Amino acid sequence: MKKIFLAALTAMALCSYGYAQDDDDDEYEDEAPAAPAPAPAPAASESSSAPAAAPAQSGAGFLGLGVDLSEAVTGGDLERFYVTIKFAPNMELSIILGLYHHGETTREQKANGGEADLGDDYTQLSLGVGFDMVVAQMLLPVTAGGELIYTHWGEDNMQLTLNALVGFRANLVANFYLTGKVGLGFDYYDVETQNQEDSRLDVGFKTEVLLHWFFM
Repeated sequence: MKKIFLAALTAMALCSYGYAQDDDDDEYEDEAPAAPAPAPAPAASESSSAPAAAPAQSGAGFLGLGVDLSEAVTGGDLERFYVTIKFAPNMELSIILGLYHHGETTREQKANGGEADLGDDYTQLSLGVGFDMVVAQMLLPVTAGGELIYTHWGEDNMQLTLNALVGFRANLVANFYLTGKVGLGFDYYDVETQNQEDSRLDVGFKTEVLLHWFFM
């Protein structure tokens, strides 16, 4: 009887030991270290995250004012001004205006103190249209165009001008353009006096230096 009781205790002890071993294995499996977290993605560089810089603006607008510097430098009587509209990226249409008033000369005779008005006053008024087109791009844009200008010299005197010009254009600073032109010009004059009427046609080379400011 005592042997049977000892055998039963031994069997129960072995079963308890085996159950404890199984619990330890499960505990070790539950406590297994977690997989390492993935490394954070490298931060994007400042250069890649910053927005791309906008291209430099040329300052070209669709409405501008211009003046013929060649007349101002040479001291011509009639300085012409241009109101220019850019109706296409490479095409411009200009309204040409000119105004000059020649006052009446008063002549005083020093010998006898007499004074007389010569009656030589007149108003010179010009009105015309011009067209320019950028036809090529070399070192600078190459333009080609023409002008048709009517000028009234007072009384019945008039001048009709037709110019065909080509030139180069440079962007000095934003909104300011300098254009140098050369070409062939035709000037028809009709001058009437009390006793006669004269007319003539002049043909020759023409040069222009135009400064434009596109403000819109």
